[in-house]
Amino acid sequence: MEKSQPFCRQGKGCSLVLLTSLGAFSPLALAQVSSDSGEVVREARPSQSVENVFREEHALFSDRLTIEPGINYSYSDRSQLALRGFLALDAIFLGEINLDTVESHITTFDINTRYGLTDRLEVGLNVPFVYRSTTYQSVGADTSASRASELAVDDADLGDISASLSYRLLPETTERPDLVLNLGVTAPTGTDPYGISLRKDPNDDGGNLSIPTELPTGNGVWAVNAGVSALKTLDPAIVFANLGYTYNFEESFDDISATTGKDPGDVKLGDSIRAGFGTAFALNERLSLSLSYSHEHVRKSKITQGGVTNKVIGSDANVGVFSIGGTYALNDSTSIVTSLGIGLTDAASDISLTFRMPFQL
Repeated sequence: MEKSQPFCRQGKGCSLVLLTSLGAFSPLALAQVSSDSGEVVREARPSQSVENVFREEHALFSDRLTIEPGINYSYSDRSQLALRGFLALDAIFLGEINLDTVESHITTFDINTRYGLTDRLEVGLNVPFVYRSTTYQSVGADTSASRASELAVDDADLGDISASLSYRLLPETTERPDLVLNLGVTAPTGTDPYGISLRKDPNDDGGNLSIPTELPTGNGVWAVNAGVSALKTLDPAIVFANLGYTYNFEESFDDISATTGKDPGDVKLGDSIRAGFGTAFALNERLSLSLSYSHEHVRKSKITQGGVTNKVIGSDANVGVFSIGGTYALNDSTSIVTSLGIGLTDAASDISLTFRMPFQL
C-alpha cells in the first residue's frame, strides 16, 4: 500500500486520504478501501466546505458545470475642500471656500459560469449588469457659504464581460502548494466614461455644481490579465495567495471631453498590479470562514491628442481591501457565499457586501 497523503483532491493513486476540519474527520474525506485487494473502491473527495474555499479563492477544476449568480453592493463617499481665491498677508484667505462631497452606490448583478475541461484546465465567463447611483453635494451655492447644492444621477446597463482560463501548473503535495496560472480578457461591453456631458444645478444661479448627465458601467477599453495563485492545506487551515497584472489596451474615441462639441483622442488607462493573501477554516463539512487582504496599485492613465501625450493627474491609485467571508453548503450541489469588504485606502470603497449562490449541474 502506498503512503497516504494528508490531502488529495482527486483521490487518484491514494489508498487512504484524510481530510480534517478543525481536527474532526469528515465522512466525505475518507476513501473506502477493499479489505481483500487493498484497491480503492470509491475515490475520496474533500468536504463541501473545502471545495467551496477552492472554488472561491483558487480553482476547483470540477467536471460539473458551475453557475454562480451573485450580487455585490459597494458604497463610498469622498469629501474635498476646494479653495478659490488667494492668501493675503500669509494669514487671511480671500475668495470662495467650497466643500464638495460625492456619495456613490454601485450594485452589480452578475452570472459567473465555470467548467473544468480536465483536472488541470478550467474555463470561466462572467456577465455583469451594473446599477449606479451617485449624489453630488457642494457647499457654496450662489457664492454663499451657508447654501448648498445637491444633485443626483443614476444609470443601469450591461457591464464589461470577461472570460478566464485557469491551468494547474503543479498539484498540491505535502511539501508544495497547489499552483494555478490564470489568464483572462475583458471586453468593453459596458458604457464607457468618455465624452459624457455635464449639467448644472438649475437652482444655483452661480453654477457652483456640475454633474455628469450619465454614469459609466465599464472602462471602455479591452484588457488582458495574467496571474498566479497558490493554495496549501495546513490542517486545520487553508492558506492562499495570489499575484496578478492587468494590461489595458490603448483605444481611440471620437470624444473624450465633457465640453460641447467633438474632442477626439486616444486613452491609455493605467495598468495595475495586484496581490492578495488570506486563510480559511473549514469548521465542518458544510461551513467555512475566511479572512483575506487584497491590494492593487493602478498606474497613471495617459491621453493623447494632436500627437501630444499627457498623464492624467490623480488617475493613479492604491486600493487596499480587508475581507471577511464565509461559505455554507446547502447540499452537495448548492452553496451560499458571503463576503464583507472594508476599504483601508482612500481609493477603495468604504464598504463592499457580496452574496453569491453557486450551484453545480
